[in-house]
Amino acid sequence: MKSRRILLLMLLIICFTITSFAGIEWQSTLTTDAKGKKADNKIISHIYASKGNLKQEFTSVDREDPYHSQDGYWLFKAKDDMIYIVNDKEKSYTALSVDSLLQLTGMVGKLVKIKIEDHTINTQMLPSEKINGVSCNHMKVTTQYTMKMKIAIVKTTMKVHEVKEIWATRDIPAMAEINKSFMNKNYKTGFEDLDKMIQKEQAQMNKLGFPMKMITTNIQKNKKGKVKGETTTIMEVTKIKSRNFPSSFFSIPKDYKETEGPNSGKKKFGLF
Repeated sequence: MKSRRILLLMLLIICFTITSFAGIEWQSTLTTDAKGKKADNKIISHIYASKGNLKQEFTSVDREDPYHSQDGYWLFKAKDDMIYIVNDKEKSYTALSVDSLLQLTGMVGKLVKIKIEDHTINTQMLPSEKINGVSCNHMKVTTQYTMKMKIAIVKTTMKVHEVKEIWATRDIPAMAEINKSFMNKNYKTGFEDLDKMIQKEQAQMNKLGFPMKMITTNIQKNKKGKVKGETTTIMEVTKIKSRNFPSSFFSIPKDYKETEGPNSGKKKFGLF
């Protein structure tokens, strides 16, 4: 269960980090089906971007957690190269670099150790299709690897088979205004093997364009080949249009106080 939470959080983070554009707004639906497990979720977001800044509001969340709540939003500030997790109800925010946010999935490697073996990746370009009336490049990415994890004194080995289909377009407004410093960052989780795998997979997709739809099926098996978990995640952009924003739209209210974040202090939220 802990390993599945890590993988799901990473997927949500990656879905967020690959879609930063200026002068547009769109609605995105992210649905997770964990085959009967308690990790099922559906998140509907409104996302706004201008001049490299990005704001993601969670308008509907079936299962809320400290990072995805209808009480707040995520804010990426291009000038600061930081993500701010904002809570409107508590009038507070947490400032994190993109790398720091990814490192939360592994407690910066102090508690969790991860090793990736036998990693293979195969990409296939499929005929282009239209998603919501927009012509899209269509790619299928099949990845296999063995993940060896050590959480404290507990060791786990998983064989992972993942199939990802991506429909992406470069035919949208404001495509030239993409924040290149954000898109081209070398995201670091703190685990060397995992970082190499993520970077290799990002390299396969970085020229596709704006992702209009992604379907990811992740199957996990134990050493003996028994299926221990299967998760299907579907991300789809349902509405997209150009928009101009006032500069204050991407500002945190001055009376909000900075906090150390959900993994600090005495309060624990069960990521591990």
